[in-house]
Amino acid sequence: MKHLIALSALLISGPAFADSIKCEGPLNSGTYAEFEMPATGKATLAFDYREFVIDMDCQGYAADIPVYECVEIIPGGNKYVVQFAMGADKAYVSQESNTPGFNTEKGILTCK
Repeated sequence: MKHLIALSALLISGPAFADSIKCEGPLNSGTYAEFEMPATGKATLAFDYREFVIDMDCQGYAADIPVYECVEIIPGGNKYVVQFAMGADKAYVSQESNTPGFNTEKGILTCK
């Protein structure tokens, strides 16, 4: 039983899947964005055809369908957040504020 619990925790603790996740499209502002979460390595959120790239740290959450939340790797400040469920065709992009409750929805990307 302990091994089963350890295995399930390992499976949702990071990107434990065979292929990379790639989502892209225009944000609400019209800016083109591309989110990529490879099977190994850091996830990235890129703007304007990769002219500006943000490294992200991702965490999976246990559910019937695993849900991931990726947060921009910077100390403090406003951070970009990408949320998606494995197998879903959409990723939600927002910007987290220093002030609790004041997050800004940036748009929805289409995943392949």
